[in-house]
Amino acid sequence: MKTLIISNYGVKVAIEKGVLKVVNGKEKLSVNLVDLEQIIVATSGVSITSKAVRAIIEHGVDLVFLNHRGEPVGRVYPPFINRTVNTRRKQYLAYFTGKGVEIAKAIAEAKIRNQAGLLKRYSRILGDTELRRMSKEILSYISELENIEGSLEEVRAKIVSVEAKAARIYWPMIAKLVPENLGFQIRDQDGYDPFNIALNYGYGILYSEAWKTLVLAGLDPYAGFLHVDRSGKPTLAFDFVEMFRCSIVDFVLLKMVRKGWVPNVEYGILDYKSRAEIAKNIIEGFERKIRFQGELLTLKQAIKRTAFNLASYIRDNTPVLQGFVEDW
Repeated sequence: MKTLIISNYGVKVAIEKGVLKVVNGKEKLSVNLVDLEQIIVATSGVSITSKAVRAIIEHGVDLVFLNHRGEPVGRVYPPFINRTVNTRRKQYLAYFTGKGVEIAKAIAEAKIRNQAGLLKRYSRILGDTELRRMSKEILSYISELENIEGSLEEVRAKIVSVEAKAARIYWPMIAKLVPENLGFQIRDQDGYDPFNIALNYGYGILYSEAWKTLVLAGLDPYAGFLHVDRSGKPTLAFDFVEMFRCSIVDFVLLKMVRKGWVPNVEYGILDYKSRAEIAKNIIEGFERKIRFQGELLTLKQAIKRTAFNLASYIRDNTPVLQGFVEDW
């Protein structure tokens, strides 16, 4: 067990001789901390003793708290991170140089290529020529990105506009793949249909992983390039996940709903069981093997490599930044 997901209300967590004790009513679970990498608390009403928190930190286990949308609202991890000062100084400077523009463009290009890749994959599976045609149309926007020049403040809106054009093709095609009974027509963060709500929750879990990995790479998750800075918002994490949405969340949730799984929504939010099911499948999805930069890696390894590549590029140790694009 690498990730422990706590999704039920009223769970109590304590530590005893290096073993984590998780009590949910009459159900009891014992987990050795050396077997854990991460603990995700996906609900309110969970009690964790301070002794358990200290032990979790000492063992280097990432403790993450999510809200009902799956967004990370806080986390606890060891404060020992290498090369932070130098990397973050260069990161802040990159905002005012051409390097910041190149980072934003690389992220947008990777996102568009992965959207096209996912549609291409389903076109092969289903023999659907429209999906293949729309995949090629999405890729046609790459040339627009390549021709964008100027300062980050001048070009950010242009980059986002190209992303939006690709999205207007991508999401109607995803709607075509989602079972009709879920009522999904278009991507809407504030939508009340089960698939949109499930996407929100899945992206929240992805944000959590991105946030952790960026920090471990020495980067400031709050200083982004593509998204406009907003007080209290980890905009670099928002930038970074754009490259991984298709491979981790969209891919996993499509697979789930096409097999008949239906997320249960109560009063506009997912119930505990649905949250746990999404979290479980996405955590397992991080271990999916893919080909990336000529190597066979898990998606989790690819996320880490991409974050460290970004940090290396920011420190001027790497001449070219390559975003994450799965070999679909």
